[in-house]
Amino acid sequence: MENYHIPIKKGLQKDVLYRGLKAKYIMYCLYLGVAAILFGLVLSTFVPMLLALMLIVITIAVAFLILLFYSRTYGANGFVKKLADASKPDRIKIVHPFENLLLWKNR
Repeated sequence: MENYHIPIKKGLQKDVLYRGLKAKYIMYCLYLGVAAILFGLVLSTFVPMLLALMLIVITIAVAFLILLFYSRTYGANGFVKKLADASKPDRIKIVHPFENLLLWKNR
């Protein structure tokens, strides 16, 4: 049998990157952008259109900068891991002390 040489593309194992945002942050940015546009459309019924447009642009820019900070600080999956670490309990409450267990009474 002959040896086959299969070239591997250099970007194969790299994270998805778009304008500095990595992986999941791209989807977060899209979701927040759509939400900001919908908020601006609702807001434009109450305030002048130019003011609503300025608020939309500022909201999208701030959301992008915040997500860019998290993307560079925590990496592609680090933000999700940070949220998981924050949801862990600080301590565990022991209802029954170990001395009351049958295993410990005979010793």
